[in-house]
Amino acid sequence: MLRRIPVLLLLACLLPAFAEAATDDPALRYRGTPHDALYDIAFDGSYGLAVGSGGTVLESTDGGRSWAAGVRPNTELALLGVAVEGERRFLVSQSGKIFRYDGAGWSEVESGTDARLFQVALGAGGLVVGVGGFGAILVSQDDGLTWSSPKLDWMAILDDYVEPHLYAVEIVGDRITVAGEFGLVLQSPDRGSTWSVVRRGVESIFDFTLNEKGGGVAVGQNGLVLGTSDGGRTWKELTALGETNLLGVWQSGTRAFAVGIRGAYASHDSGKTWKSVVRSDIETGWYQAVASSAPRDKPILVGHRGRILELDE
Repeated sequence: MLRRIPVLLLLACLLPAFAEAATDDPALRYRGTPHDALYDIAFDGSYGLAVGSGGTVLESTDGGRSWAAGVRPNTELALLGVAVEGERRFLVSQSGKIFRYDGAGWSEVESGTDARLFQVALGAGGLVVGVGGFGAILVSQDDGLTWSSPKLDWMAILDDYVEPHLYAVEIVGDRITVAGEFGLVLQSPDRGSTWSVVRRGVESIFDFTLNEKGGGVAVGQNGLVLGTSDGGRTWKELTALGETNLLGVWQSGTRAFAVGIRGAYASHDSGKTWKSVVRSDIETGWYQAVASSAPRDKPILVGHRGRILELDE
């Protein structure tokens, strides 16, 4: 029988507040209150969005150098995931809520689930995919106007009566890759019509990257690091990074950056080797997601106390 391992993540609002860093921190780009939390960040060129607790939306128009309050959706729930591509912008939240940008503000669309949604990704031709708790996979082919869910036999997949939490999703071409609890990786080569299992493990995968050339890095529970060179069809375990729960990962060329609870790590060889990053309050706080703007190409972290850091790594 699979044992669902409790993890301190993904609603980091469940995590304690940690000590505040010095106010003259050169890496600090935005600071909220001690009760704030930011859970995800995304860029398209110089335009960026960061989202978090209480329906918080922050906006940057200069590649992450500065941030200000953006237009909020009509919710006080935590916003857990964000995706942006020009005017195509989506937010996912607790209770199955999905918000779609309509050019002026956010409109809630019917998702068909009340599961907590953790991440959302955009593909070509109107493809949008969201993932979340208890096996939730939501697929839209019409740019988020309507959604459907594949019928997966979790008993056959996991050999147990467990619906796994799915934490991360990427789309490359028509191929959708989803990862989550029990080291599970699923793929659909045809925009969500059919699905197959490409990996099972023990530790949860909390985030991963994939690029057009097929390379990628995944991170997760207890320092888990995986690498792929074939578009996520196969994954190889790389050197684990201690026992840190790694919650987010970013990759640009051979550079990679992983963030988590009381730790962050940088790699310059596609995740084969890593060095610990000691900056700001990284060793005493938690950061959940990391991204970069195309012009600046620097890792930008979001996490506890509504903080946003930009690092030269």
